[in-house]
Amino acid sequence: MAEAARAEDLDKSEAFQQTLSSFKQELAGKYLFDEQSVARNADVAFDKMVATSGNKQLLIKQIFHALPQHVMNNELTKWQQRMDSISRAIASGADFEVLMNRYSETTTAVWMRRLDMTDEMEQVAFKLLKGQVSQPFLSPLGIHIIQVVDERQEDSETYTTTYVQRVKDDVYPNRHTNQLINKLKQNYSFTENQQAVNRLYRDGKVSGTLFTLGGKNYTGEQFSRFAQTYPLSVRLQYEAFVAKCVLDCETNHLDEHPDYKQSVQNLANKLLAQEAYNKHVRMPSQTDEAGLQAYFSTHQKDYRWSSPRFSGAVIHAVDKKTAKKVRKIVKKLRNVEWAEAERLLDDKTRGKVFVEQGVYAFGVNAFVDEMEFKSGRAVPMTGYPIALTVGKKINGPDDYREVRTQLLQDYERYLSEEWLSGLRKQK
Repeated sequence: MAEAARAEDLDKSEAFQQTLSSFKQELAGKYLFDEQSVARNADVAFDKMVATSGNKQLLIKQIFHALPQHVMNNELTKWQQRMDSISRAIASGADFEVLMNRYSETTTAVWMRRLDMTDEMEQVAFKLLKGQVSQPFLSPLGIHIIQVVDERQEDSETYTTTYVQRVKDDVYPNRHTNQLINKLKQNYSFTENQQAVNRLYRDGKVSGTLFTLGGKNYTGEQFSRFAQTYPLSVRLQYEAFVAKCVLDCETNHLDEHPDYKQSVQNLANKLLAQEAYNKHVRMPSQTDEAGLQAYFSTHQKDYRWSSPRFSGAVIHAVDKKTAKKVRKIVKKLRNVEWAEAERLLDDKTRGKVFVEQGVYAFGVNAFVDEMEFKSGRAVPMTGYPIALTVGKKINGPDDYREVRTQLLQDYERYLSEEWLSGLRKQK
């Protein structure tokens, strides 16, 4: 199927190219991320955490208000005073949850581990006993009052999984990527212009070559563009710039890795097969009404029921005269219009009748059971004491739309077999 899709140039479609590009980026991240090494670091970190402070998770509620990093003093003072008032109210016996629902931007209790907390919250939370409430405190996120609702022990496997994911999401460089970066520097003959780097550290900018990587020069001008989106000290900006260039260089050479190349090829084939299937099978099966109807006509026996059903309408009316009048109108209509019979009545009569229409198996409608299947006794609808039926018993659907859901599946399967058969004949 992939070969057929390429023959139709489906591999040149924008949707295919975007999906493949996204996958290559994700796969590149896996090749550039030493998950086993990070997992080992996680094990060490977990053991250290247990040895120094235990492996507790805390269920925390908090009264919280977010504050920007550069909050104005008057705004900060206002919220400090408000949180102090809330804290005094809690100390005097006020219900924490009531105040949380009234004043907090977050009102859900959440389980948190040390990895989930800022340093400020960790310092406060793990000193509290179950049920205790903290004093107000600030963090980079805002201002908090927290309550420890419950606690439990965290297992090392869950900790490691979370730890690894956090490192994956972290902004590079970090201590987990430095080892890889140093290795790649050697692979791509990283050569630094130390004089230019020293001028950069001194002046904050420099022109000319900063370093050479993979035979390509990287300049102070390129660094300046990068630094505009990376607001840290010049030294940290430069380290991040080097890391990005090294990792980008490796990404551009990933096609030389047989495993990576094969993974991309496998996905491309899979995506192209899906593109071809959607074009020749999935979309036609959903939109070809004439084809659906024709398929139903030639396979109608496949949709017969195990027992007869009643196809018709149940007319509920305030009196026999109205019921018979409506039944007479209904008989002249196509069955798909039965439920709309009320619209043909005059205003005076319309309010005296209610019509329900469908295909009913035994046990679905009490009125149909009584009048058509001769079983049981239906309780008249309130306000409509008279009930009549109009229609007939059938052994299978008369209209393909009555079994549309199943028919769509069957028609798609049929088109798939036809399409695959045609591909095999072309080989």
